[in-house]
Amino acid sequence: MMYRVVIALFLVSLMGLVHGQEKALQRTGQAARLYQEKDYQEAKRIIDECVLSEGAEDAYTWHVRGYVYKELLKGEKGFSDESTYREEAVRSFQQCLELDDEQKYLQWNTNSLRYLASTYWNGAVMIMEQRDRGELETAYGFFEKYCSIMKSLEQTEGLDDRKVDFYRAFSTANRKVIEKLRSQKSSPDSYKMEMERIEKSYTQALQLSPNDYGANYNYAINLYNEAAYRIENIPFDAPLTHVILEQEGCIDIFERALPFALKAEQLRPGRIEILKALRAIYLSLNNYGEFDRYNQLIRDKQGELLVPKSLKEGELNPEIFKGSNNYED
Repeated sequence: MMYRVVIALFLVSLMGLVHGQEKALQRTGQAARLYQEKDYQEAKRIIDECVLSEGAEDAYTWHVRGYVYKELLKGEKGFSDESTYREEAVRSFQQCLELDDEQKYLQWNTNSLRYLASTYWNGAVMIMEQRDRGELETAYGFFEKYCSIMKSLEQTEGLDDRKVDFYRAFSTANRKVIEKLRSQKSSPDSYKMEMERIEKSYTQALQLSPNDYGANYNYAINLYNEAAYRIENIPFDAPLTHVILEQEGCIDIFERALPFALKAEQLRPGRIEILKALRAIYLSLNNYGEFDRYNQLIRDKQGELLVPKSLKEGELNPEIFKGSNNYED
């Protein structure tokens, strides 16, 4: 489950700004006063002029600029990826950190950058929850910016775990889009982009955490479902060459799913959902020895034989994968 980040910030009230005001450039000080008066647009105009001239190498000037842009960002309705306010706020605080040799503004810059990073994370979560197909790529971009800011602050503890959480949630959001398109009998070509995102995300998650049960299991399920959907939707009047090529392509996908399913079983032996997944994959690969073994394991566990012995060779039983939807934890 994805959680929004809540960053507790000090009520700064320009503590950082006032601290450096005695030595501030005159125009920078004017922008700071306008900030205090909440005239953010005029403060923006002046501070932008400062960083292009006399304040270009002044840490305090960049510090003030960061606060001005952060307040402009807060004034927007939602945090749009098209807005330059957030990116300019981040750039300003990071530039201040580089120029601030005495670390006068370290605490305030760090807190502000953590807050801005949290807005990227929360924005990514919101987009994934809404599952707006046209915005999912933006969610991925937001998450990358979140990671970039946290790395710049050298606050990477737990970041790999958060990446795994994101990649799994991002895959789920794309899977939901695919499920909707499949319910409309859409061609696999229509959701190729979402399928590529799923594969990329699970690959990234498993590179970071090879023993993550959810990532292994869900990746196997996504691959299985894709191949099964393709087989089920081969036109009945399709040329034989097309049928053969499509079936061969699906066998390749089933074979790709198998090692991830086996890894999931190794991680959590006896879980009914992975037993069903392996039974389905082995049937699809015409490996009837392993199919029978997993079918018996399921029978022993549930007290019933769910797959009829009369199943014809190569036939896909719509009940075989029932109950083996994506694992979420």
